Amino acid sequence: MDVNFAFLCDAAELGQHGKISALGIGIQNFYIADLDQPGPPFVFVCHLAGSSTEVGTKKAAVHLIDADGNELVPPMQCELNVAKPNAGNRWGTGLLMQYNGVKYPRYGAYAVSMVVDGHELVNLPFTVAPPPSRTA
Repeated sequence: MDVNFAFLCDAAELGQHGKISALGIGIQNFYIADLDQPGPPFVFVCHLAGSSTEVGTKKAAVHLIDADGNELVPPMQCELNVAKPNAGNRWGTGLLMQYNGVKYPRYGAYAVSMVVDGHELVNLPFTVAPPPSRTA
């Protein structure tokens, strides 16, 4: 199983024939002035692909974790039902996970991690920091 791409973005949707549209791709930092308030919404986007030997049901989970591996919210879990592709083709599927209202306990490093059948396939780190100070 291959990860064709994975990223964090502001908004995304899954369209016809599995086509993914996204805005604000490549989030690496969230600037939050007040940690008592939730951070901005974001979307985890991932596209998986594989060969005909990798068909069947796969258990997937997406985790939002801090630097110590602690979960910020319960993991989002799903089953991927991968059908055998036509001869000579590979299968592909897109996954989108929307996060809203996440509160971060402290400034520092966080990550979104995707595990499929017990193997971590994606780990996207990001930082939560206070807004940069403005200079005149």
